[in-house]
Amino acid sequence: MSIEYKFKELDNFSDEGEIENILNNNDIDTEIKKEILRNKIIEKIKSYALDKVDSGDKKILRKMHEKARIEFLLKHRKFLVEKGEKIVDEYFANGKDVLPEKISPKLVPVRTKKEWDIFKVARFTWSLPYSYGYGRRLCFLIIDEYNGKLMGILGCHSPALGLTLRNEWLNLRGKDKVYKLNETMDIFTLGAVPPYSMLLGGKLVAMSAVANEVREFYREKYSNRKTEMEQNIISPHLVLLTTTSAYGRSSIYNRVKYKGRLLCISLGYTKGFGTFKYTEEICRLMKEYLYLKGIEVKGGYGNGPNYKFRLIRTAIKAINEEVDLKKALGIDSTEILLRHEVKREVFIFPLASNVREYINGIDKEIDYYDYKFEELAEYWKERYLIKRVKSNDEWKYWDKNAIKKSLLIK
Repeated sequence: MSIEYKFKELDNFSDEGEIENILNNNDIDTEIKKEILRNKIIEKIKSYALDKVDSGDKKILRKMHEKARIEFLLKHRKFLVEKGEKIVDEYFANGKDVLPEKISPKLVPVRTKKEWDIFKVARFTWSLPYSYGYGRRLCFLIIDEYNGKLMGILGCHSPALGLTLRNEWLNLRGKDKVYKLNETMDIFTLGAVPPYSMLLGGKLVAMSAVANEVREFYREKYSNRKTEMEQNIISPHLVLLTTTSAYGRSSIYNRVKYKGRLLCISLGYTKGFGTFKYTEEICRLMKEYLYLKGIEVKGGYGNGPNYKFRLIRTAIKAINEEVDLKKALGIDSTEILLRHEVKREVFIFPLASNVREYINGIDKEIDYYDYKFEELAEYWKERYLIKRVKSNDEWKYWDKNAIKKSLLIK
């Protein structure tokens, strides 16, 4: 069999399992394997939105995430079928289960396997692909004690070191930012689930981020523990949370106040670099392609931030050395392959009045705000819930079976 004929025959395989069979077949030349993978990667990139998108059109932005989201749901289908449906039945509300005047929010730190499963199912309902978070991690459920149903979730993890707007606000430069940022966290997920989302439950979850109970759980979980990379003692103090909006300008974080004080402050917008449009499948293909070329992109602690970004950048560079990607994809520059053009709004949640002074060593003691969750929840009911109930009744007709359909389990 000629190499040309053999390649044409093998290149017709599109199923992931068949690709795997090709890679494991020792009778197939390595150069042919590389060519098959390279062409498959290019084919998949062509299916992505490569032109500049309207970052104000949230329908388009959600569609950009859909491939990765569906792929992830299918990957976790066993969990969703075996546990997800039961969790939806037990912990998610129909509209008829909610009595606005009886809503009684409770902030629950995730400690048990059952609580973590509830958190996961809720996070799977987001239009953004699921993220587990990394490094240090705090997760919370907000439960309506009146009916025992889930209102929303909050998840925080170790901070990204290279978030320019936050670093500038804190006046952090150089190597010292690694140590100083250990007293901050990033919010990797925050939101309400329906029907509470229709009652501005997202505002409640945003307010809960600054609650005393969040930093108290942090102290409980991480006091006297060491960082995995540097083996530094972790400070028991959590002083700042940071997040970026999913789709451009945020409505959840906008003008969230408690007794006249802004709880989250906008610092501006990111520049639109990122790789969220690349699914796990194409990342696996890129990793295999680089492996066949003798190139390894290491992940994990001590190997630099954002493994996925580095993997994709390395693969694009390697492919471009063999094929003119600008011509193959009809683009002006390969840089566009590392951009999504979604300028996300960056928000900080100061947990104290002197965060910058404390982080920079000017103040030795942290002056925490006193935000009890119970009081934040009462304020949310007065400021947001009561008005929403009067102006919107869509929540009454919510059927939680729609969640099962979105999770591909019904």
